[in-house]
Amino acid sequence: MPPGQEPTASFNVFSPGDFNAVSIGLVAGRFFAESDDAGSTPVALISEEAARRYWPHDNPIGKHLTVLARVYSGKSAGTAQSMEIVGVVKDRRGNNLWEPRSDIYVPFEQHAVTWANLNVRTSIPPLSVVPSVRDAVLALDKEQPVRDVMLLSDAVAQVYGMLRFPMMLVWIFAALALILSAVGIFGVMSYTVSRRTQELAIRMALGADRPVVVRLILREGLAVTLVGVLIGLAASLALSHVMAGYVYGIQSTDPLTYAAAAVVLLATALAACYVPARRAVRIAPIQALRIE
Repeated sequence: MPPGQEPTASFNVFSPGDFNAVSIGLVAGRFFAESDDAGSTPVALISEEAARRYWPHDNPIGKHLTVLARVYSGKSAGTAQSMEIVGVVKDRRGNNLWEPRSDIYVPFEQHAVTWANLNVRTSIPPLSVVPSVRDAVLALDKEQPVRDVMLLSDAVAQVYGMLRFPMMLVWIFAALALILSAVGIFGVMSYTVSRRTQELAIRMALGADRPVVVRLILREGLAVTLVGVLIGLAASLALSHVMAGYVYGIQSTDPLTYAAAAVVLLATALAACYVPARRAVRIAPIQALRIE
């Protein structure tokens, strides 16, 4: 491969417990073990995206990769080293939320660094354990500073805070679209049923029971609405992959979202048909026939 065109990936130094602390799941192989120290065979884990990109038709477990250079702040550091891939882990997102990134993970015991993030997972309020964590670090090294303590959610907010406002606008506009659709369905169905007042009066004058007439209106109104909902769902499914590419964490076919929208629209149509239908059948047939 020509110089300068070598594959690239994010280089991450992790301890064995870091994957559990930051909720990165194992896909294949194994996590780092305490035995992966400076005296053992150099090992590495890779992300699913790295496996798909660089071993698309092969199992990367047991393969070897060579890191030509590690780059920090634009400067190269470290030397070429061959490492055995012992596991594949779930993807995580970097500054670009729209695309998963290729990651390489190496054990801290084999790649000591001058600074590190200490990840702590706890079942009690996180900030309450800060003094204990600081004391534990100082017990190991009295000159080791512990700074920039923050929740993981706060760290994520710092990086992606600028994206939250446009995403909030997306949800607001989606909610408004659903509300406008519901209002439109209610208005159209109510007007349609009210225009059939004389027809309903004739049906009752000929002997039709009121419950039968109401069920007829509901059945016809829901049938029309159901056709419209099915067409809308089909169009949404056709375009869903576009939205999935812009909003991280949603599936291209989110069944809960589709079901909720369909239920809201069908319930609106049901109410829009039932209310005017009940009002129409309560009017005496002779009076309804006189309505212009």
